[in-house]
Amino acid sequence: LRIMSNRKPVIQDPVNAMIREQGVRITAVHAIKDANLLLVMLNEGRLEFPLDGFKRLAKASQAQLNKYELLPDGAGVHWPGLDEHLSLRGFLLATMREMLHGPAPARSRKSSRVPV
Repeated sequence: LRIMSNRKPVIQDPVNAMIREQGVRITAVHAIKDANLLLVMLNEGRLEFPLDGFKRLAKASQAQLNKYELLPDGAGVHWPGLDEHLSLRGFLLATMREMLHGPAPARSRKSSRVPV
């Protein structure tokens, strides 16, 4: 007698799997307001994004941008004074999307935000 389960199979997120298996993590963040640049430093390499792609970060002062906290295991970054949380997974997905499809067309800042 074989019992069938109604449960759907668990599909592992390949981006999360890569982060875990490769040990990818954020080690620091440099937000440079005058250059409209957000540098996300990884344990091996870095990612670059236009700062104005993040509504709350774009409106912040340089002093506010400098006050961030890394989430445990470098899984993301949080600006407590700005109530902004961004994930490593979101940064990697945005980078892969751009590599595959080119830069996103000009859109409103709200919709061009990196997914979390």
